[in-house]
Amino acid sequence: MSKSEELYTILDIPKTATDDEIKKAYKKAALKHHPDRNPNNPEATAKFQEVGKAFSTLSDPQKRQRYDQFGVIDGENDGPGGGGGMPPGFNPFDMFQNMFGGGGGGFPGFPGMNMNQQQNQNRSFKSPDKKVTINLTLADVYKGKSVSIDFNKTLCCDKCHGCGALSKEHIQTCKTCNGQGKVMKMVQMGPMIQQSIQHCAHCKGIGKMIEQGKNCIKCNGSKTMTLKKHLDCYVRPGSAPGTSISFKNESDWVPDCNDIGDLIVFINCKNDEGIFRREGNNLIINKSITLLEALTKTVFYFKHLDDRVIRITHNEIIKPNQKMIVKDEGMPNINSGGNNGDLLIYFDIVFPDTLEQDRSKYLVKILPLPKKQIWDLQLESVPENNITDKVMTNYNNDKTQSNTNKQTNETIFSDINNVINDDDIFNDDDNSNGNRMPNMGGGRQQVECATQ
Repeated sequence: MSKSEELYTILDIPKTATDDEIKKAYKKAALKHHPDRNPNNPEATAKFQEVGKAFSTLSDPQKRQRYDQFGVIDGENDGPGGGGGMPPGFNPFDMFQNMFGGGGGGFPGFPGMNMNQQQNQNRSFKSPDKKVTINLTLADVYKGKSVSIDFNKTLCCDKCHGCGALSKEHIQTCKTCNGQGKVMKMVQMGPMIQQSIQHCAHCKGIGKMIEQGKNCIKCNGSKTMTLKKHLDCYVRPGSAPGTSISFKNESDWVPDCNDIGDLIVFINCKNDEGIFRREGNNLIINKSITLLEALTKTVFYFKHLDDRVIRITHNEIIKPNQKMIVKDEGMPNINSGGNNGDLLIYFDIVFPDTLEQDRSKYLVKILPLPKKQIWDLQLESVPENNITDKVMTNYNNDKTQSNTNKQTNETIFSDINNVINDDDIFNDDDNSNGNRMPNMGGGRQQVECATQ
């Protein structure tokens, strides 16, 4: 390829191309390689500069004639040393703006350029959501609760209607960026030109300014005002920690946003309260009972999270670490139309520390003897003198542990119900049927529990 054909090749046109064909080819190539469409791409920037240099020469009849005859690009071989590079005073970005109109940091009128600005104009901007957290108890989310929320809300100034000035006539286009909100800065380093687009410091990236001394007398140019707002937020029964409730368009108004964000209320509650512990939609309580209760009959009372008094009765044997279930006494299931989870009871059987010899004889007669296991020794075949006697003691046989166990057992055996003392829940007087009734609000409910 000869020197006189290089510029035509850059624009992908023949040497016989007309002025209109040269312009059309330049628009196409400049759009393709413009740095705004190819950020952080040095090759595209270099190509964009080459396209501008080719158009600068071929669009001028005298420069084009000289180039066609001698293969010389104006300014390229002028001066000592010659060589490639840009003609003196040549700026491809200025040429681009002159070709397609506009100025400052934007290129209005040219399809696809200044894409971020065009997208921002068409995009629906929404102000940030406002987030509030409310703290509730386990009983609150069991029963459901209405919570009052008071907060400050930023609104559009009702005096200037959000323009910030005495009237819209006092709003001017920023002369520094020509209303674009951005300015382009270019630094030439040898044959290369580096550009960067920055927010206009004069108008703070808005593109418009208020005339000096013409600010709104109410908001002083801030375009906003603040009012106190009150909302009632109802938390549905069974809501889980982290549940969010949204109030549409109750966030703050922000200038230049055409939609208001939402107020989002987050629910924070502990999963433990009193004797209850929550796991999903189930409630769990730990209940300690005596050995007598475990072997005979277990009856105990407790107050539920909605203040109902529940009586649990079980006539069968309860084994150590056994779990029992009471259906539909757990947390309300928010997704199942009113059905509740279950109440799980984890039993701990407390054994007495000592037992008198006379009483142990009765237990031997009453309780079944242990069954022989296949791995038990056949003692009939072992001589007596081959048997060694040993004594075992408590593994934690220190005074502190012993006193702690003793105090715990005394407390449990003095109050076998362990949840509500009999003196607190019963009146001294009997009713007509001879039954003792609980002296508590919410009524009494007798519930049978089943093995899980």
